Order: sequence, then C-alpha cells, then structure tokens
Amino acid sequence: MLKLAAVAYLPTAAALFGVFVLAIIFIFGRVHDFELGATLYYGAAGLSLLLAAPVAWLVARRMLTRREKRLLDAHVGMGR
Repeated sequence: MLKLAAVAYLPTAAALFGVFVLAIIFIFGRVHDFELGATLYYGAAGLSLLLAAPVAWLVARRMLTRREKRLLDAHVGMGR
C-alpha cells in the first residue's frame, strides 16, 4: 500500500494546492501586496505538501480495496 500512496502523493498535492490557490483568490481577491501574496502562495504550497501524505494514504487504501474486490470477483467468476 505504501507504493500506491507514493504514486498518489504528487497528484494529491497538486489538487490540494489548486484548492488552496482558489481559496486564496476567492477570499483575498487579487492580492495587491506582493509580500502578502507570496507568503500566502508559499504557505499554500507547503501546506499542500504536508497534507498530501495522509490524504494520499487514504486514497491508496481506497484504491487497494477496489483492486482486491475486482480480483475476488474475477476469481469467483472462474468457478473456483
């Protein structure tokens, strides 16, 4: 399951970063102060990297469960 979590880590981090950027845009509008905007975007990037690990682990658990169900259904369908 660790391999699946590693595969799901970067797409999860990218999706979380996109959500955080949309939140920054909608909450603060266009950030006119460069320092504030840079801090918010760097913070969103760091937070997305931190939160992506547990979310990727949950995604991997869901992927593994679906794969196991599919394998079991194929095994039962063969008459064994």
